[in-house]
Amino acid sequence: MPLLTYSLITILDRMIWCVYILIMIRIFLSWIPMDNNFTDLIYNLTNPILKPFKDFLDKFIDLPIDFSPMLLVLTLEALQKILVKIIIALTW
Repeated sequence: MPLLTYSLITILDRMIWCVYILIMIRIFLSWIPMDNNFTDLIYNLTNPILKPFKDFLDKFIDLPIDFSPMLLVLTLEALQKILVKIIIALTW
């Protein structure tokens, strides 16, 4: 595998991993009601990412549980697999 391909895939993996970590922290923070700067930071970073998924789910499903993080993770995994295949095809 060429170095460019490996580097692009690694960057993509790290970016998606950071989003996963932020989402997991948000999920854990939602279980413990706190109001501090760290909680505000995590919510401000993840709200723009989760809002389209939350709006989509609210439009079709009216549940008391928020499934938008799960839908985001599934979408990110699918997107990651597609982008890795595109990267490999373009740089090979």
